[in-house]
Order: sequence, then structure tokens, then C-alpha cells
Amino acid sequence: MSGEVAVQAALMAALREDTGVQAIFGANARIYDDETEAPAFPYARLERHECRPAGASGGEASEHGITLAVLSRYGGLREAKAALAALRAAFDGADWSGAGRQIVLAYTTYSDVMRQFDRRAFRGVIRFRIISEEEAA
Repeated sequence: MSGEVAVQAALMAALREDTGVQAIFGANARIYDDETEAPAFPYARLERHECRPAGASGGEASEHGITLAVLSRYGGLREAKAALAALRAAFDGADWSGAGRQIVLAYTTYSDVMRQFDRRAFRGVIRFRIISEEEAA
């Protein structure tokens, strides 16, 4: 499994399994990394996963920039902010041991909430940065 796939799978599992995230997005944790027709609100979707080499000492390392979007219609700004807070808390508390890679650094770089053009929905954005290295054999 590639580093990108392994890190993304570990992140999605950590978010979907977190009870705080499930309290916002439902027991099935409506966090999507693929196209989903007519998802129920609120939900989150993976919008971007940028990956670039970051190795400096001869080892293979990668820097991952991952962006998730939250869409909220019925709970307004408060629900969108609560959703971002739940995602951040789950990310901060994630157990990366099952990532198949050593996670050297993981932190949130940005979050924001804005009203959509339809004036009924709110869109939140949260970005994570993760540095991963090959696990020692």
C-alpha cells in the first residue's frame, strides 16, 4: 500500500470511529472520501489530499496536506463549527499506530466556516498536515 493510501485510510478510520464525530455526523459517521449522491446533512467529504516528498536523510518521507469540507444545512453556523471542532479533536487524539507508516508530525493548519450562496447552508473547511516516514523494518 502506498504512503498516500495508508495515511488517508488511517485518517478516515480515526475520524469515522471517533464518538465525538459520530455525535455530529451520526453513528455511520457521514465522512466521505468518494462521490455520494444526496448525502444527509451534516456531512463531511475529503476534498483534497496533496502529497509531496519530504525525506531529508536518505529515508522515504512524505508531507500530506489533507482538506475536508463540512456541509451543514439545518444547524447553521453553530453546527458547522461543532463539526469542525469534533473533527479536530478526533484528529488530535488519533492513534496512528495502524497507519502502516510512522507519523512524525500531525497538526491542524486551518479551519473556517462560511455561508453558502444559497444562504441556507454553511460550509466548513479544515486542513491537516501530516508528515509520515517508512516504518523501520
